[in-house]
Amino acid sequence: MNSIQINNEVNLTYPDGFDLMGEEELIRYFRTPADRWGVYNADKHIILSVNWKKAGFKYLFTDAESYMIDVEAFLHRNLLNYQRVTDYKMKIGKQKAYAIRFEYRVKDAALVQVCDLVAFKYKKHFYSVYYVTRKVNASANLPAFQEVLNSITLK
Repeated sequence: MNSIQINNEVNLTYPDGFDLMGEEELIRYFRTPADRWGVYNADKHIILSVNWKKAGFKYLFTDAESYMIDVEAFLHRNLLNYQRVTDYKMKIGKQKAYAIRFEYRVKDAALVQVCDLVAFKYKKHFYSVYYVTRKVNASANLPAFQEVLNSITLK
């Protein structure tokens, strides 16, 4: 297992076999490397990424559920064949977290990806944890994401 502290506030562990994503890879998959950390496992076709956003005036007095509504609207506009599969609530530390599982098709490919996205607010930031894998591998790969979520501690 590997440990990382993100934005001096969030600690998590992730399984061995993952490589750190460089700036070019973060741009390729997420359009920007700003305020984002990510790792990938090429053999299992998994991307684990965390991004953080300071709660501006619009989100200063709101919770992660409201934030997730805007995030999902963005995903729906920008991902090919976006389809929500399910949503669920959980706790990250003592913070309420809201999650969605969705599918989308990779542009210029017949490949379908599954993503679990968990959002929570801590101090003055919103955090989004992404776990992306191929749909054909999802049932085998998604349990590892639960281990990552269970490992998260807040400083």
